[in-house]
Amino acid sequence: MKETISTKIIKWFYGIHGPLDEYRRNELNRIGNNIAIFLLSINLLLSFIASLLMLSANNSELTLDIVVSVLLLTVFASLGYILYETKRHHLTEIDVEAKQEGKIKQKFIKRAIGLGLYFAIVMYGLTILIDWLPNRGALIPLLTEPSTISSAIFSGIIYGILMGTWEIHQIKSDSNNKKVTQNHLHQKYWLILFIIIIITSLLLMHK
Repeated sequence: MKETISTKIIKWFYGIHGPLDEYRRNELNRIGNNIAIFLLSINLLLSFIASLLMLSANNSELTLDIVVSVLLLTVFASLGYILYETKRHHLTEIDVEAKQEGKIKQKFIKRAIGLGLYFAIVMYGLTILIDWLPNRGALIPLLTEPSTISSAIFSGIIYGILMGTWEIHQIKSDSNNKKVTQNHLHQKYWLILFIIIIITSLLLMHK
């Protein structure tokens, strides 16, 4: 049976490999419902607090700082909950033959190089955008700024090393050395968390 687009999106988001059986679907529904209830409650409370701050203090900058901070915390909390639940219920694990472990490591190294290059490009563009938006000045000097280029390259190298090391350490052989267990979900969400931290740091530095 051909998978629907919604099923592919669910599997990609949660890092599911293999068929989305009834057990996994039920657990993912439970996790998603819990997160939805949590986010709805936080958003209602946050809207109420933001309204009170605007009416009482009339300080839009303070209100924005609080709203952004709380939203970032909810993202961290939601991703942490997903990681905990999917690991506890073994929803993202797949098995491969131990003899393919060397090929898997080579694949991870190539992927780490690609991720590092991609991350360097993203950070380069993001840094230029943050520097350009306040004054809307000349763009060419920002594109050729040595500190921006070197910072992007350094970030890409560090991120590539971290992701490659992390993925390789997710390979674990069983007692009979017949299979290795590989968990892909952690790499995806550590990527999101790392990007959020970098973006937040850049915004604070340019504030």
